[in-house]
Amino acid sequence: MSERVGAMGGNMGIPFDDGVFDGVRKIIVGKDWDCVSYMKIEYENSDGNFETREHGTIRGGLQEFTVDYPSEYITSVGGRYEHVPRYGTVLIRSLIFKTSGGRTSPILGYTTSFGHPAGREFMLEGKNGGRLLGFHGRSGQALDAIGPHFFAVNSPLKHFNRQGGNGGSAWDDGAFDGVRRILVGLGGRFISFLRFEYAKGQRIVPHAHGKRQEVPQEFVVDYPNEHITVVEGTIDGYLTSLRFKTSKGRTSPAFGNVVGRKFVFEEKKFKLIGFSGRSGDVIDALGANFGPYPAPTPAPTQASASTKMGPLGGNKGNAFDDGIMDGVKKITVGADEYSITYIKIEYEKEGKDEIRDHGTKRGELKEFFVDYPNEYITAVGGSYKHIFNYDTTLFKGENGGKLVGFHGRGGYAIDAIGAHFSQAPISSPSSVIKVEAVGGKGEETFDDGSFHHVRKVSVGQGNSHISYIKFEYEKDGRRITQEHGQRTSRGTEVFEVGQNDGITSVKAYYEKLDGWKTETITHLAFKTLKGINSQPFGKTPVIVNERTKLSLLEGGKITGFHGSSSDVLHSIGAYISAFPQTMLHGKWIQVEQKGRTPGPRCSHDIAMVGNKMYAFGGELKPNFHIDRDLYFFDFKTHRWSIADPNGDVPDLPCLGVRMVAIGTTLYVFGGRDGFRNYNGFYSYDTVKRSWKLITHVNKGPAPRSFHSMAADDKNVYVFGGVSIQERVNTLHAYNIIDQKWIEFPNPGESCKARGGAGLAVVKGKIWVVYGFIGEEVEDIHCFDPVESKWTKVETRGEKPWARSVFALAVVGKYIIISGGEIEMDVKAHLGPGSLTGGAFVLDTESLVWEKLEEGHSPRGWIASTTASIDGKKGLLMYGGKAPTNGRYEDIYFYGVNSA
Repeated sequence: MSERVGAMGGNMGIPFDDGVFDGVRKIIVGKDWDCVSYMKIEYENSDGNFETREHGTIRGGLQEFTVDYPSEYITSVGGRYEHVPRYGTVLIRSLIFKTSGGRTSPILGYTTSFGHPAGREFMLEGKNGGRLLGFHGRSGQALDAIGPHFFAVNSPLKHFNRQGGNGGSAWDDGAFDGVRRILVGLGGRFISFLRFEYAKGQRIVPHAHGKRQEVPQEFVVDYPNEHITVVEGTIDGYLTSLRFKTSKGRTSPAFGNVVGRKFVFEEKKFKLIGFSGRSGDVIDALGANFGPYPAPTPAPTQASASTKMGPLGGNKGNAFDDGIMDGVKKITVGADEYSITYIKIEYEKEGKDEIRDHGTKRGELKEFFVDYPNEYITAVGGSYKHIFNYDTTLFKGENGGKLVGFHGRGGYAIDAIGAHFSQAPISSPSSVIKVEAVGGKGEETFDDGSFHHVRKVSVGQGNSHISYIKFEYEKDGRRITQEHGQRTSRGTEVFEVGQNDGITSVKAYYEKLDGWKTETITHLAFKTLKGINSQPFGKTPVIVNERTKLSLLEGGKITGFHGSSSDVLHSIGAYISAFPQTMLHGKWIQVEQKGRTPGPRCSHDIAMVGNKMYAFGGELKPNFHIDRDLYFFDFKTHRWSIADPNGDVPDLPCLGVRMVAIGTTLYVFGGRDGFRNYNGFYSYDTVKRSWKLITHVNKGPAPRSFHSMAADDKNVYVFGGVSIQERVNTLHAYNIIDQKWIEFPNPGESCKARGGAGLAVVKGKIWVVYGFIGEEVEDIHCFDPVESKWTKVETRGEKPWARSVFALAVVGKYIIISGGEIEMDVKAHLGPGSLTGGAFVLDTESLVWEKLEEGHSPRGWIASTTASIDGKKGLLMYGGKAPTNGRYEDIYFYGVNSA
């Protein structure tokens, strides 16, 4: 559903209409000296792919406005237009955009020498905050006219006013797609606690209100197949009872004590999509939002609707307006014996701190801190004196709305003060996902819920399992403890999480042990945002048979746990607060293959030349080679072929081989056959279709397999691997111009000898990432060829667990890794080991990791390379070893849309 809003501007140029897309990611505007000359829009279509449209003529400087779609979207299109003498017609002189996140773009296009826009102003907005879906207008030598397509909402929401008293603090959860689960807790005669788990797309967004006293009761909805259609309750000063009815005809039990005045929220053909209310130690009042059933409700706008209140006070001093921020973290106030002289506000906007101060710093200073985003200011009070004396709350946001900015007047003191309030936050600062528990099904299930922080974990061990676990959580400054399982005489071990840290991942092993009907947790380990690993809890994890399994709980900050237990811990799951992706935005695709393929394999390698992916080597059975053919896959035809075997064809079919490309030439080094005979160093000219032996196996770097290779435009780099006798940690380079090998200084014991590491060249420096030294490791080292110096690098963030034989690619300053082995198999290379499908990206400047979406099944010994396909650069991977110890033959590509 969309509405086409008429274009503003002139009537010259050629008409255009981009049509309707899902949304807009980026707008680039060409700024000529007197008008907007050019406009380029990056849209996202319904398939999640990007399409661009261009209008006008590229001329002048380019300005860019990027939107964090779909979390944020454009809701208003404005600007200025007027007659431009140089062109003899009316043109768009400047543009400005507003978003659902409360942001306003800079002025894009022409401004006066004082930085002000010129011309007749316009502002186009969709009804009910609808998002921008496309543009239409007129253009030629410049942009003559512009108009938008906006999302249109046919059916408004139905809001039921709060029933109950005026005590406590007001709140409004807003509107979601539906309700998944409701927890109701009592405190004496009244309902004191409510927790709602809302559905928003594929995410679960929890909101809790009141004070949890007695153990809550729950009502679970079979969303999306079922919806709540009726909410009934009673009020006796406070909320005393609740009952729910659903679209499937189910009726919940009556939660609480059915006494007092009855109320009913019901609207035919509508479903419950959110609650509002008031609460303190009990639930004072309750209201609800209903949306059309079964049609989905529109995405709510978080800060596009804000209210400007005041100012109150005098009319002297200089006017100021801080505008609309995300929230307030700290306020510093200065006062002398007569008045407020100074105010300093520390805001947060888009994750960054912004400071504004007004008045003159004089007198005593006092500070007020806010635990933003877990807490926010809902009212501003004070007094002012001239003719009147007013000492009460001056401003208060509607429905518990939060303070997002100040305005007023200030000079020698604070003459007047006013406030901007936004609607109460519709969702928590980051979406909370309930990750399914792994392990067996114990006699007792537990669900601790989601908190702000996990501060301490205490673990008790039995003979071969985890018998007991205790979590210490923090919420609203309070510590809450939950314990599960049975303590033993062995006592407990403790892992404490620092004040400015948080758990980001849990490694859990589980196994069906003799004497137990279901699996038990046998090993746990925790990792934090600062890259700190806990001590291992439980027995040493070794894959001994098919009964032993490994799972990772990760994807953001862990805020709570759930699972099951008896006398032991049987299963564990987590609530995870997802971090927004700030580094890379991309998408996984599986590449179609037509006709006959080379067959499944692992321990091979690939490289890209133009639109062709070359593949060489590999194994189907552990430790035994397949063939010595060089295959190539054409991304235009999606078919495989065998390259012509001319020239010095490699002597051996090999596994554990490595290959890179420089220009149109492939470089292949090392690898071995099933009898541990090794290959030398070869090149293959893809234009002349001919092999060349560059260095005999006994004349270059020591023969090896499962090493790492990377390249820049002049050098082939080789690091580590397994030689005839041992693992090595040497770094060599072959210069294709000088046609000589050099060996760089050895990194020493800080970077131990290893195989299966990642090797990357980023901005002239060589990075060694993780690997296997007899066990998987997670250290990173960087070599600077200019300074001839090694540096061990400490990273943080959503840091992946130790691993080897993973896929790797480089996009700009980012290193992407995916998959790999995280625990060695007891049969070594003969077995599959513990494999993962997790993908991560490392910013080599900030040294921070972020988790990416997973796009393929768990695997290791993967062939991978950096590739550009259909205009997108990213990670290309082919084949690998499966958790079943089988081999894959599929092709996956993670294409980066924006970085």
